[in-house]
Amino acid sequence: MADDSTAQDRQLLHDYSRETRDPYVQRLLGELLGHVNRADFERTTGAGGGNTRDLGHGRYAISYAHPPGMPRSDHLAVMVHELTHVAVNQAYDSRMLNFRAPQLSPAEDARVRTETPGREEDYQNARLGRVDARRRDAFVDLVVGNVQRLLDELPASRLTPERQRAIRTKLTDHMRARPYHEYDGVLSHILTWADLDGADRSSAFYRSLTAMVAQAADWRAAGDITLPRRRRGFIRRVGGALGRALHVFRR
Repeated sequence: MADDSTAQDRQLLHDYSRETRDPYVQRLLGELLGHVNRADFERTTGAGGGNTRDLGHGRYAISYAHPPGMPRSDHLAVMVHELTHVAVNQAYDSRMLNFRAPQLSPAEDARVRTETPGREEDYQNARLGRVDARRRDAFVDLVVGNVQRLLDELPASRLTPERQRAIRTKLTDHMRARPYHEYDGVLSHILTWADLDGADRSSAFYRSLTAMVAQAADWRAAGDITLPRRRRGFIRRVGGALGRALHVFRR
């Protein structure tokens, strides 16, 4: 039987799905609630974000900081974010990378497990090493371009200055450190904030954000991503310059 926090968090997500009138959030939650029973939720003390661990056999453990007085919009956003990682892994079987990545051989899997037991990031890095470099770079180009678009359009979102600062942090810190892992989750997180905190639905920021969320959902439904062909010249130079400015990680 699920413990109290798991039962409460599952109920909160179901309540939110019935409450929201945003069609993009409704679609996202419809997908995520199909996976909610795969995960146990654990609330921890202190500050910080969330963490999702793949336990194998379609089971996951989600833990996240839940300080006293945590706003409902933050609470729901972090749960939606972490549950998106579950949806990603179920779609791509990718150690929660945001696209399909080749499986490790038994010897490679054993080496990672022996050298750094329990570090999901090391499994992800090993899988990334087997992805074609052009495909990895094309994905980073997409992320960098989308981050820049959202940052440029954010001031007109009519969200509070405090929320805009939080969104900038999500876009820059998470995308900078782990674009391959965080892209889908951060989009889901920001969409939840936009819905609950009253972003202007007619703004360019909201239109861009929802288009990106819908594209990521389409990719998960298809079981793989479809990237635009990389373009040399101006766009690549701009993407490279922004990537350096944000310290975007490339392999």
